[in-house]
Amino acid sequence: MTTLCIQIQPDRVTDFDREAMLAACESLRVHKPLIEGFQMEEGDDDGPYINLLFETLQPAQVWPLLQTTFYGAGALGDALRATSMAMCAGEEGWEDYLLLYHYDPQLPLDSL
Repeated sequence: MTTLCIQIQPDRVTDFDREAMLAACESLRVHKPLIEGFQMEEGDDDGPYINLLFETLQPAQVWPLLQTTFYGAGALGDALRATSMAMCAGEEGWEDYLLLYHYDPQLPLDSL
């Protein structure tokens, strides 16, 4: 099982819409066979964060779904492009993760 994580730092934008984010998460339930598990974690580590964790055996198929759902057009996509990063756990878990998206466009990204 592989974990795809979208980490949101909501204080990076002034008008983060939590309800829209939750609705987007809910909309992914139709992909239950492909997304085998979902968990949301919240915390504060030098600022608040929200981790959206998606468990799958097929990360290369799930990542495009997450890109469309969370980074597509509209206010939610605008906010998440400015305030989030997306990672995929590697062979060694989070010790060798792949960086799939980052709000800082200067950082090099990995691909699946």
